[in-house]
Amino acid sequence: METMNKPRKWWLAALLSLLKPGLGHIYNGQAGKGALDLLLPNCENLKGFLGFFGLSAVGYYFFVFADAVGTARKFGATYQLKPYNRGLVYLGLLLLLMFCNIALAGYVKHNHVQAYKIPSASNEPTLLIGDQVLADRRVAARLPRRGDLIVFEISENPPRDFIKRVVAAGGDRVELRNKTLWVNDEVIEDSHVLHEEATVLPAHQSPRDNFGPVTVPPGAYFVLGDNRDRSYDSRFFGFVEQAQIKGTVTAIYWSWDRENAKIRWERIGTKLF
Repeated sequence: METMNKPRKWWLAALLSLLKPGLGHIYNGQAGKGALDLLLPNCENLKGFLGFFGLSAVGYYFFVFADAVGTARKFGATYQLKPYNRGLVYLGLLLLLMFCNIALAGYVKHNHVQAYKIPSASNEPTLLIGDQVLADRRVAARLPRRGDLIVFEISENPPRDFIKRVVAAGGDRVELRNKTLWVNDEVIEDSHVLHEEATVLPAHQSPRDNFGPVTVPPGAYFVLGDNRDRSYDSRFFGFVEQAQIKGTVTAIYWSWDRENAKIRWERIGTKLF
């Protein structure tokens, strides 16, 4: 097959790199380097959950973009076309990697780990608005113990995911007396609990401060928010069934203070189990 000189256009290398890191290098004839750049970003679904990698990914994309543009400029008019320098090859690689990326993300989210963003104050001070957490979604993590923070789905319209703390499991007897939690007739002291209101509501007015006693049925859990005065939990919607549980929260991987527009560096990496 006869080859021909065809200069590499820096703007085209830039455009291909923006579409998918690595395509610009393949366009430049650097197949090995391009393949590596194409494959590494597909690990984002695993590494992207680990906090600082979100920032490192930005630097990675910038480096690949700049390198592809610089290489295209260097080639000038001396580049010999290679068999894979075809538009259909670039398009095929882009579509294939998009499919693989979606499939990998779905597999990881449903079977290993999933990220969640905290939108409310119902679990303060443990979880703050703007925290982003990791939930272990393996089978064992869907069998929580008392004290675990779990992710579960409530069948509302539309269905919603909640994060609350397990305070009792099947067979346990639960009661709240004037804001104090009792399980199996023992007072449960929990350093995570926050009460922001001094007012104690009677049971006939609200189940918030006086509730029960009730016995948790087999295969179910009783959950409460750590911010007890401002949490929508089992006192209001009832028990959480095993089938509703999606996983156990393990760590904070990112935290953004929206009010002060800054990163909460001290919270990143905090373990929650």
